[in-house]
Amino acid sequence: MADRVHLRREPAATEERGVLGLVLLFLVIATVLLARAWWTPHPARGLLVEVSGQVAAPGTYLVDPPTLAAAVEAAGGIADGVPETPLFAGDGVWVSPDGVRVVPTGQPLLVALPVDVNVNGADALAAVPGLGARLAEAIVADRDARGPFHTLDELARVSGLGGDRLDEVTPFLTVGSIGPRPPVDVNLADAVALESLPGVGPVLAQRIVDDRASRGRFATLDDLDRVSGVGPALVDKLRAHAVAGSAP
Repeated sequence: MADRVHLRREPAATEERGVLGLVLLFLVIATVLLARAWWTPHPARGLLVEVSGQVAAPGTYLVDPPTLAAAVEAAGGIADGVPETPLFAGDGVWVSPDGVRVVPTGQPLLVALPVDVNVNGADALAAVPGLGARLAEAIVADRDARGPFHTLDELARVSGLGGDRLDEVTPFLTVGSIGPRPPVDVNLADAVALESLPGVGPVLAQRIVDDRASRGRFATLDDLDRVSGVGPALVDKLRAHAVAGSAP
């Protein structure tokens, strides 16, 4: 009977080894999950843009941010002076001695940037981000009716093109070799010439002409305030563009 005493089990040690095994298994699983998260590939940011022409390394590049200047620089070109024009899927960039050209989405026309508002037609102007066909045609019509734009600020005379919209498109535009416009003499100018002034449309231009004819010349620009529709704010805007000179 005494020999049977030695058949006693030791359950405590067995349970301890089981708990340890579970802890080790948990650590292994956690390590695998962390490693998977670390090595999981992430999609590349940017836009694939094909750059060709006179650059050091023509080809297709992942550009981030996707701008015209960034694309030229990626291909080894000189980006100084190249505008930060946004690029979209399907755009290509061509670099030549005449400038940088881009094919906007959905338009096969190659457009040299910046676009000259005094030379280029409606198709080229319509390719400028933020303009579109309607405003491009309005620019051409205004240019034909009133003459060239001497500064980009004069584009504000085009209906629908002012404020934030004008600020958005001017980086892509130029007035070419046209020099500054001489100031308009409000005592000599006809209605068409007065319409070239910022903030002066056909109705207001005719009012100025009629007022001048009935009440005499304007001694200073401040006298324009006597014309219905002209206030101090508009007079201040005109100071850089107009003078009250010789009598008519």
